[in-house]
Amino acid sequence: MVFRKLFILSIFFVSLLALEQKAWSYNFLYINPTTGAPIGWEPGTTIHYYVDPGSLGRLTNEQARTLIRAAMDIWENASPYANTPRFVYEGLLPEDVDGTNFRNYVNLGECYTNDLTSCESTAQRDLKTVIIFDQDDSILRGYLCPTGCLGQSRAGVINGTLTSPLSIAQGMVVLSGAYASSSSTRVYSIVSLMTHELGHLLGLAHTSVNQQIIEGDIRGYDRYIPTMYYYSVKTSNLNFPQSQMTLNPDDVAGITTIYPLASARLNTGTIQGDIFQSDNSAMKDVNVIVRNTEDSLCEAVSFLSGRICPHGLRAINGLVQGVCYNGDIYTPTGNYTISSLLPGAYTTEVEEVSNDNLAGSLGLIDPFILGDAEFWNDGDSVDESNTLSSNINLPVGRARDSINIILNRSAVTSDRIRSIPLSMFTVGTGTRCPISPPIDYAALVGITESAGSAGASGNTSTSSSGCSLLP
Repeated sequence: MVFRKLFILSIFFVSLLALEQKAWSYNFLYINPTTGAPIGWEPGTTIHYYVDPGSLGRLTNEQARTLIRAAMDIWENASPYANTPRFVYEGLLPEDVDGTNFRNYVNLGECYTNDLTSCESTAQRDLKTVIIFDQDDSILRGYLCPTGCLGQSRAGVINGTLTSPLSIAQGMVVLSGAYASSSSTRVYSIVSLMTHELGHLLGLAHTSVNQQIIEGDIRGYDRYIPTMYYYSVKTSNLNFPQSQMTLNPDDVAGITTIYPLASARLNTGTIQGDIFQSDNSAMKDVNVIVRNTEDSLCEAVSFLSGRICPHGLRAINGLVQGVCYNGDIYTPTGNYTISSLLPGAYTTEVEEVSNDNLAGSLGLIDPFILGDAEFWNDGDSVDESNTLSSNINLPVGRARDSINIILNRSAVTSDRIRSIPLSMFTVGTGTRCPISPPIDYAALVGITESAGSAGASGNTSTSSSGCSLLP
C-alpha cells in the first residue's frame, strides 16, 4: 500500500494477555483480538499470486513481473531469524484489470473464511492473491484513494471469523502505472514502491523512525529512512525510493516479530516499559525508539506506546482511542515492547509523530507529546534535561523490563521539542543501512538509464495504505 489515512470503520475489542511472552515491535496492520499478537500469513507459508496481464507504465508485463519478484526476494531474505512466507507465481489473470472491471479483483475491506460469500470481490471469494497494474491510475484515484497515491496493498481475506481471526489467507497489491510511466522515475524507484507495498501485504503498517530527516529535508541521510516509512512531502533534497528499496533494521525487526523462527527468541532481545505523563498517568501514542549505540542512526527500532493493553483496546465512535478497557472504565495505557533486537547497548527515547500524514496513517487522534522529546535515564523523573541518557545493556535472548519514561510537562506547549536532534546520533562503520541498490534493477530488465536521471519521487511523493486493526 502506498498512502492513505487510516480510518477504522467499526467498533472493536482487542483483548491482550499481558503476561504472555509476545514479541512486539514496529507497527502492525492487524492484531489478534484475543492474544494481541500481530496477524500475518501463516509463518513459512506459500503465497500463491496472480498478476495483471497488462503493462505497468513504461514497463512490459514481463519486466514488471521480474521487478516484483526482485522485491519479493528482499522480504524473503530479510532476516535469518524470520520465517517469512514465500511467494509463488501462479500465472496471469484472465483479463487486463482497469477502471471497468476492477471490482472482481480489488476491495476496500476484509472478509473471513467462515463466510466467503460476504466478500466484495471474486478474487477474495476464490482466495486468489492478486497484483494489479493500474496503468491509468483509474482504480487508485477512482476508488482506493481519490486524493491520489502510488499504490495500495492489504489483506483481503482472513482465516477464521470476525471475532477469532487467525491469519491472512488472501491479499491484493495495486501499483500506479502513471508513476512507472514517467521517464524521471528510476527503475529502482519502482522496486521501492513494490517493496513498500509487499511489506503491507505481509502485515506491516507504517513506521516513524528518523522523521527528523523527513521534516528537515536533510540531504545525504536518505539511507536511514526505513522501507515502511510513510511519506507525503514535497522535497528537492531527499531520494526516498533509494532509501525504501532496501530494508533497514526497523523493517527487519518488524518482519521478524510477525514471523519469528524459534532461533529469534534465542538470538534477539526485547526492551519494554511504560510512558507516563508528568502526573504519572499513562501517555499513549508516543513514538518510542530504541537505538543501538554502535550505529544509532541506522540501528533504530520504534513502537507507539499504548498499542497493547492488559485488558483490551477499543474504538469509540468508530475511531481508535488507544485506551484499555476494564469493565466500564476506559484507562489509557502507555506501555510499549520492542522486540527482535540484536544484543548490544541501547538508548531509548520518546518523540512526537510530527508528520501529520504519518500520524493519520497510524490512526493517531492526538499525536502530540506533553513536554519535550527526551531520552530514558536511570531513575527517570520529571523536569530533567531531555538529553540526559543512560545505556541499556541488552544480552542475547533476554528482555529488559521497566524502561519507563516520565514526560517533563503536563501540557502540549508551542515551544516543545518534538524530536531529538540528529546531531545526538552517530553512524557505525559496519552500518546495516545500505547506500545504493544491491542490484542494478534497470539492467536486470534490460533498461538503460543515465547516471543523472532524476530519483523518481524526489519531488512530490505520496504513499497510503489500508491500515486497520482487527476485527
